[in-house]
Amino acid sequence: MFACLQLQRGSVEALITLAGQFSPHLERCDERTILIPAYGLQRLIGTHTDIAEAILKRAGELSIEISLAIAGHPDTALLAAHNIEGITIIDAGREVEILGPLPLEVLPATFDVLDTLRRWGAETLADFAALPPLGVIERLGDEGGRLQALVEGRGTRPLRIARPPEDYTAQAHLDEPLSNSEPLLFIISGMVHDIVKRLASHGLAVSHFLGVLTPHHEIRIAFPVPVQEAMVILKQVQLDLDAHKPKRAITAVAVELQPTPPRTTQHGLFTPSSPEPAQLQTLLARLRALTGDDSVGSPELLNTHRPDAWRLRQDVLFEAARVTANPANTAVRLSFRCFRPPLAARVAITPQHRPARVEARGVTGAAVAVAGPWRTTGEWWADTEWARDEWDVELDDGALYRLYRDHRANNWFVEGVYD
Repeated sequence: MFACLQLQRGSVEALITLAGQFSPHLERCDERTILIPAYGLQRLIGTHTDIAEAILKRAGELSIEISLAIAGHPDTALLAAHNIEGITIIDAGREVEILGPLPLEVLPATFDVLDTLRRWGAETLADFAALPPLGVIERLGDEGGRLQALVEGRGTRPLRIARPPEDYTAQAHLDEPLSNSEPLLFIISGMVHDIVKRLASHGLAVSHFLGVLTPHHEIRIAFPVPVQEAMVILKQVQLDLDAHKPKRAITAVAVELQPTPPRTTQHGLFTPSSPEPAQLQTLLARLRALTGDDSVGSPELLNTHRPDAWRLRQDVLFEAARVTANPANTAVRLSFRCFRPPLAARVAITPQHRPARVEARGVTGAAVAVAGPWRTTGEWWADTEWARDEWDVELDDGALYRLYRDHRANNWFVEGVYD
């Protein structure tokens, strides 16, 4: 048997408290409706009538009003509580007798099913229950059979138990302030192992790590894929502590792991293996600790006309790139290979002020074809100000280069070569 509590007046929090006092297993049907199992209450309280009276008495003490229905099928109890005020006790075999007078519209059915039933002359749940079950299934399919079983109280299903919110955090106040990273990591290790075990028992993994070291130090780590190994998390924490040592002695430690569904992958038989994201992240963390935070990342073009303007971003290292192809576009395109830094050059100029000969390290020849100039200037208000003329020059050896003249320094450079 199952009991359905439908809130009529009062707070939702009081309804949850009421249901929790009679059973730890709750199904939240909606904001104001809760289902609980009632079969275990018979040995504690008594008959179904005694159970209903005990629930209503406790509801009055909590200053709420409810409609209560007890039935052998949870959906039948839900239907009764939604549409019949007060206490409704539906013993086995009396479902149609009690629910039969209700109009057809109370069924959780689609408009097409209700319209079909009306065309058949059914106006109440009793009319619907009187129809032959095989004929209902043949014409309305599984939904018709499910609705008729609901009215008659046939079948069963388990409750969809609402899991209470889990707290995947841990904290500790230290007896003595700590300045070294090794004892801090030892304390964090115990917290992480404990939380990861709880996550694994719930079938979850870790997406983010947050560590708050009192006073004034935080460790934030986002993992490229869900992680289920405590050692992977702790290695990232160790590298972060090595790269960013706390400036003051730590007196308290708090750790939070954000849960996420675990990663599922299907490797192809003929697909080349790629580095594991967790191992790649560890490698990048090591490089970042050696070279600095600004030296490791994914290149990103800046929204500016300044030539060769880009930066490194750390938060997009593991985002999958999307490549779009246009099979209809068969035009041949050149790729450009930049020289970093650009090559200082000496350029001979024709009377028409066009490049005639170029000499630079590894680049020498007479210009046989020239395109340009393209003058660009900008950001005069900042240290990144630029002003230059660009030329595309084909030399007599067949190579095609990009030259530019920096007007601020009055110097020539070879910026790159077209492949």
